[in-house]
Amino acid sequence: MKYTLPFLIALSACGAGPTQPVWLKPGTPALTAEQDYLSCAAKARRDFPADRRIDTSPRVTIGAGGCRSGICVGVENGSDVFNRDANAGLRDRAVSACMTGRGYNQRSLPVCKAGTATQLQSQPFDTTGLCVANGRIAAPAR
Repeated sequence: MKYTLPFLIALSACGAGPTQPVWLKPGTPALTAEQDYLSCAAKARRDFPADRRIDTSPRVTIGAGGCRSGICVGVENGSDVFNRDANAGLRDRAVSACMTGRGYNQRSLPVCKAGTATQLQSQPFDTTGLCVANGRIAAPAR
């Protein structure tokens, strides 16, 4: 197989690093976008408060306990504890519905390298070459 250099560069850029979702509404001042997000998140927390549930499951160990036909499976004394928030998914959906209702679309942008980007004052129309710093759209330092 024969690949051209631009294709290989583009292919390697796809997995270049972590990305982070941001809400984008081109032309909106960054402060307004932040206020809209915080307002939607606060409403979602009021509508779907944290519902912490503690689930437990027995610890299962292979090799301890009773053996039958050469297979040994047993249960240790104690259990594993899982802490989960039953309303977390509903809060995420509520924030998404609220932001979409205000005209925002969610995009994923690469995470900026620490201390190397300048946050934008206004939401851009084109996100090419931009990244996310502290949850905000930014331009990487050149």
